[in-house]
Amino acid sequence: MRLSVVLAVLLVPTAAQAQFVPRTPPPSDRMPGISDMGTAAQRSTVGHDLRETRARIRDGRDAGQLSKREVRALRREAGQISTLADRYGRDGLSDSERRELEMRAQVLRDLTAAQRLRPKGP
Repeated sequence: MRLSVVLAVLLVPTAAQAQFVPRTPPPSDRMPGISDMGTAAQRSTVGHDLRETRARIRDGRDAGQLSKREVRALRREAGQISTLADRYGRDGLSDSERRELEMRAQVLRDLTAAQRLRPKGP
C-alpha cells in the first residue's frame, strides 16, 4: 500500500510539469483552426450600400409602396449612417467600426425592403 502511495506522489508532479512546457507560436499570423472563406473579396462598401438603399427608398416612394412618413424615417437613418461613417473615417476605420457600419446599412436595406413589401391598409 505504501508503495502505491509513493508511486502516485512521484508520478503526479512529472505529469503536471509536462503541461507547462511553452508552445511555439503558429508559423503565420493566422490563428490555428480559423479558415478564411474568402469573405474579404465579397465585402461591399457602406457607401455603395447606402446609395443602393436610397435608390430603393426613392423607387418605393415613386411606386406608392412607402408613405412620406416611412420615407422620411428611412432617409433619416441613411443620413445618420453616412454621418457616422464620416466621423469614424476621419482617423481610419477599425474592424469593429466597419462591421457596425456594414450591419447598420444591411439593417436599413432589409427594413426598406420589408416596408416596401408590406401591404398597405385602407
